[in-house]
Amino acid sequence: MNGWWLKIQRAEKHMVDINQEAMRYAEGNPYTFQRIRALDSDDEIRGRFRITKQPDPMIAIMLGDFIHDLRSALDWVVVACSPRKHRYKAGFPILLKDIFAKNANGDFVFGDTERKSVEACLRGLCPEARAYVMRLQPYNLGTSTPRAILGLISRLENADKHRELITVGCGGQDFIGSISYLDFLGRFEVGGDPLTTEGTAIKDNTVIGYTLDPKVLSLVHPSEMNMHLTGTVKVFVEVARPDADQPPDVYLIDTLMDSALSSVKRIVKRLEPFVRSD
Repeated sequence: MNGWWLKIQRAEKHMVDINQEAMRYAEGNPYTFQRIRALDSDDEIRGRFRITKQPDPMIAIMLGDFIHDLRSALDWVVVACSPRKHRYKAGFPILLKDIFAKNANGDFVFGDTERKSVEACLRGLCPEARAYVMRLQPYNLGTSTPRAILGLISRLENADKHRELITVGCGGQDFIGSISYLDFLGRFEVGGDPLTTEGTAIKDNTVIGYTLDPKVLSLVHPSEMNMHLTGTVKVFVEVARPDADQPPDVYLIDTLMDSALSSVKRIVKRLEPFVRSD
């Protein structure tokens, strides 16, 4: 088996371990939900969602290994597609900005350093392979560039490579809220601040309010009601934005890993026909 597939296999093993740790963490129900009676109004009751325990920091270490293996697989397959004399500097570039852009006068907007580095990475690739690699570059997605999966892989690897622990946290997802009194039980869906593109999550210290139906209020006063919240605490990861002045994006860790793994597999398969035998 070629080295890039071995790297991907290792990444899959890290992914299994990370998901197991995240599941173990969630099964401990590390959250509380407390009624805030002081904020009750005539037609609303409120409660506060709190995270009581953070995920094991070892998850961040394993995620760094997972990302590194995927990033290495991309480099390895590009090296294999390059002539032997160019393999020393060959690799898979990931560009968050168009370093080949020109201004109205036809001059390059950015300096030569990054372009020379990219040219060294791709020197010797056949035109089809080179064109494919360049089409994949995150900057081609315009306003969606910050959320491009290759860009996320690159930024996470840079954080891990520079000995900065990747930030992982948690939030509530798929939570169901309910109010109860006497023999009556009413259920309501609880949404939250969006933390991922795949769904919503409730952040730590979020106040959740429920506006009561007038028919319910005719039967019982809010002070006689109880609030309940049940669901799953999920692990997420923060990814720095390309613009350092902006707050990081937040992704569910399992969703990000699924996307990263499937994308790298697809890219490797597409480049394998260009692997050289010399």
